Amino acid sequence: MNLLNFLYRQYSKNVVANTLTFKVKRFISKTLYNIFAAQYYKSNKMKLSGGNDVIVSLTTFPDRIEKTWLVIESLIDQTIPPDKIVLTLSSKQFINGLADLPKELLSQLNRGLEIIWSEDDLRSHKKYYYVMNKYPKSKVITVDDDFFYSQGMVEHLLNANQQYPDAVICNLAAKKNGSSYKDWKNMLFEEVLPTTEIMQYGGSGVLYPPNSLHQDAFDKKKILNLCPLADDIWLNCMTIINNKKIVKTSYPYYLMPVYFKTTRALKDINVGEDMNSIQIKKLKEYYKDYE
Repeated sequence: MNLLNFLYRQYSKNVVANTLTFKVKRFISKTLYNIFAAQYYKSNKMKLSGGNDVIVSLTTFPDRIEKTWLVIESLIDQTIPPDKIVLTLSSKQFINGLADLPKELLSQLNRGLEIIWSEDDLRSHKKYYYVMNKYPKSKVITVDDDFFYSQGMVEHLLNANQQYPDAVICNLAAKKNGSSYKDWKNMLFEEVLPTTEIMQYGGSGVLYPPNSLHQDAFDKKKILNLCPLADDIWLNCMTIINNKKIVKTSYPYYLMPVYFKTTRALKDINVGEDMNSIQIKKLKEYYKDYE
């Protein structure tokens, strides 16, 4: 595991610039990490407690399901593990249920993984919607399906939660600047104390204490009408209009990508086609308190 930690640190240290040297170092680090992580996690037999206090939640879709078990292994292999991990899947996408899932993922059902099946498909919003409805008293940490997570990610969020128990805690965030998402700035490793001036990046690991979100967060019609493609922006809005603040930690690890053969990431649509800005505008027009 020391090798994986070393590679993760190297990758994180080289995200601060886009020179050729930094790009080459990032490429080497993430390539080696993807190779060795699969070998390491095949031998991991650790079990989670199965409780409901701290839950890590994610969703995925068929193009990524073959490697979801690797992401989950990185979430089990934490310095302070969560009590359980919940994966929400749409029965519209996996029409044969468990039969459509790889054996590596199925084996994790005996080690602290729970699968929630949804009859509809809220896309990325599935990562929080169903688990928060099922476990309203739990601390829910949202993550993405296309990153490995460094060992201290959960511990770092929980430590900050002890200091700021009513705040939403994240490891990465954007500094908001008007309604154009292209003007929002990734803050990397800078610490930010409780504020409403940043947007939490869900992929970094975001801890939501119970009752963090406004009740509209669970209104499917509003989700689909106002912000169907950008769960981060939606959750930022739902946090702020619920009179909660956001804390960004100084956690020094960035996000290690999982390699996939093919797949168009949702961020390619939201950022590349500037759908984020369109959705931000809709939210600001509908919720006057969203700044």
